[in-house]
Amino acid sequence: MRRKRPPLAERLKTALQEGIEYARGERELKTTLVPVARDFTPRQIIAIREKRGLSQTRFAHLLSVNVKTLQSWEQGVRKPSKPTMRLLQIFDSPADFQPILMVSDAPAKRPYARKHK
Repeated sequence: MRRKRPPLAERLKTALQEGIEYARGERELKTTLVPVARDFTPRQIIAIREKRGLSQTRFAHLLSVNVKTLQSWEQGVRKPSKPTMRLLQIFDSPADFQPILMVSDAPAKRPYARKHK
């Protein structure tokens, strides 16, 4: 059964109380560090695909785009969308995203969470 969500005013009050506790040093916050988004040149897109040993057809399928779209990126005719640029970034530097993408069956400490004082 789904729990009923508290009213907006109540959620805002709770959030403000937590913010005050943090400002007083009575509460620690967890944050997720996400790498800064990047843009890729046509040559870099080709290098990412080739580093993975994928043909244009297979890479386009993996990115859920038409092969012609991928070819237009690689030729510099068009630029990928921001979400696609992020996906290319994950393929290019998977280690940077490993802490965020880790999945565990057991609730565990998140290695990407950082406490602030």
